[in-house]
Amino acid sequence: MEKMGLDSSNLKTTAEREGRFLEPGESQKIVLPKELDLHGDCRIEEWFFEKGQVVRPGDVVGAVADKELRFEFESYMGGKLNYHKEVGQKVARGSVIAEIIGF
Repeated sequence: MEKMGLDSSNLKTTAEREGRFLEPGESQKIVLPKELDLHGDCRIEEWFFEKGQVVRPGDVVGAVADKELRFEFESYMGGKLNYHKEVGQKVARGSVIAEIIGF
């Protein structure tokens, strides 16, 4: 997914500018932020990567949604997607929804 600014310049997120790839043996969990203002139950709506695929810093990995809003989230680290909750599964704020590992 390419991001373009209004002036046609490429936009880079903080993760794309400052992220790094995990080393072998390292892992990074993706946690649903406790600060999200949710309206009812929140569920995994979509994954943009499958388990085992390489994720780069700044990649939008997946989306969660409640009955009113959809939140897409990006990875701040690069590596292989090792684990993720299933689409449609209910998730609570502060819970682990995915894990990226170094390779």
